[in-house]
Amino acid sequence: MSSRYDVAVIGGGFAGLAAAREASQLGRSVILIEALDRLGGRTWTDDRLGTRIEMGGTDIHWLQPHVWSEVSRYGLEIEEFAPPEQLLFLDDGTVTEGSEDEIFGLLDKGMQALAEAARKAYPRPQDPLFSPAALDFDKLSLGDFLDRVEMSRQERAMVSSFWSAACQAPLGEAGLTLALRWLALAGWDWQVMLDVISRYKITGGTGLLIDGIVSDTRADFRMSTTARRVTETSSGAEIELSDGSTVAAGAVVCAVPVNVLSQIEFSPERPQVTAVAEAGQISAGLKVLCRIRGDRAPYMAFAPEGHPFVLLQYDRPHGDDHIAVAFGPDATAVNGHSPAEVQRVLRAWLPDLEVLEVATHSWTTDPMFRGTWAVPAPGQLQQQLDLIGDRTGRILFAGADLASGSYALIDGAIHTGIRSGRDAATLT
Repeated sequence: MSSRYDVAVIGGGFAGLAAAREASQLGRSVILIEALDRLGGRTWTDDRLGTRIEMGGTDIHWLQPHVWSEVSRYGLEIEEFAPPEQLLFLDDGTVTEGSEDEIFGLLDKGMQALAEAARKAYPRPQDPLFSPAALDFDKLSLGDFLDRVEMSRQERAMVSSFWSAACQAPLGEAGLTLALRWLALAGWDWQVMLDVISRYKITGGTGLLIDGIVSDTRADFRMSTTARRVTETSSGAEIELSDGSTVAAGAVVCAVPVNVLSQIEFSPERPQVTAVAEAGQISAGLKVLCRIRGDRAPYMAFAPEGHPFVLLQYDRPHGDDHIAVAFGPDATAVNGHSPAEVQRVLRAWLPDLEVLEVATHSWTTDPMFRGTWAVPAPGQLQQQLDLIGDRTGRILFAGADLASGSYALIDGAIHTGIRSGRDAATLT
């Protein structure tokens, strides 16, 4: 069985949804092909722990322009993580409790050095190659850069805590460009950046934004079906699906995570696609949401690179209990599905914590994702931007993993989806 559309979109995360909406609103017939039985990709609002939680991507901000426009468009509201009243830092087996100035002050030297580099590398945050310095900085890992900054051992440990949570990977392997691009997005101010990437979320969950975009999308949705092969011709492309059917389209938008891009065969082979697929991205961490007995003053707790969890954050009260979220850079270091195992690790900070339930998803082993949010290795910037900007054929690419501006964020996914969807419409 075969069907014909003007535009076919592969992938139902925010990038794919934005692409399908834009192309369909320009009057094109559109089909969106999604491997799962749900939309949203690495964002996933679910009901667990007796409440609504975000299993994946969560944070937004008004300095993320594309997602903020969408929040405004659909009349959504935002809420924030409760500002911490208790700050803890685990270092060399000892927990230090301090004021905001004391604990966050340990970040200042490392973050200021990164902010200065970000201003040189990315003077225009949405145009990452405006300055040739960007490619020079892209040769370094985040660990390489931080090793060159004069800091005390405790300052270095605190900076590693934050960036280990952000990078979901060893800092010696994570590309410097991730940190620099996030800092540029926040006006090269590291304290503003903390708010931009980790303070605000959509009231009611990211699922409400997904629903809003879907309501504006005049497209057919083919769920629980994967694309196996895309054959490009001079007039369009044909997609072979896992259910044995085929879809023909005048243009295709491929909006899947780069770590699963190799699961789709492209014919004729495209060297740019092969290079990005083989390089992939290196995130290998985990996010665990916990229901913890009793409520208490909001807290944040940090631990340096090498600890199973490097960041623990109070989220909100839930009845007589509360919800907290923990991040670790290595999903194999702790069993995030085990309340007892999670409790054992968290008690290094707060010995009286009693974890009642946990909720997590094994993003790194899920064959539809093979990683959490995108984290590049050094030297990947040019090939990613070449692929996202390629308009020489009938197959276009989108996704936060390739975003030119808000890399690895919901904002970047939406930005690339809007652009690719509109460009695909012009090809048909």
